[in-house]
Amino acid sequence: MLEVNKKILWKGTKTGLETTWELGKVIVPTAMLVAMFRASGLLDSVTAFFAPYMGFFGLSGEAAIVLFSGFFVNLYAAAGSIMALHLTIKEITICSVMLVFCHSLLVELPISQKAGSPMGYIFLIRLVCSLAVGWLLGVVLP
Repeated sequence: MLEVNKKILWKGTKTGLETTWELGKVIVPTAMLVAMFRASGLLDSVTAFFAPYMGFFGLSGEAAIVLFSGFFVNLYAAAGSIMALHLTIKEITICSVMLVFCHSLLVELPISQKAGSPMGYIFLIRLVCSLAVGWLLGVVLP
């Protein structure tokens, strides 16, 4: 049986707070940035431009912000964007699955290249898979 003592509690608390801090450093600024874009009216212009393209996946124009955050920054930036937007459960599900296939490209593609993979090929595979699964879910989900 696991015995809980002060040392274990302290270590768990410390680890939890460190993790919260690391995630918060990305999620909070992203959510604030999206909220500022919304307040300035810029978000409406951007989402209106992307709305026709996002409709192909059953998504609103706002979902483009989530996808671009996740594609180019990381999944935590996408989470921060989701927090600041008013997406449906369907949209969050589709975006999440799309981001499983294609995320953090600015970091991961150069790493793939250093490992010997052709960067363009890896990018295309990840993007095409992401778009295909997004389209499929957009068609299948009610």
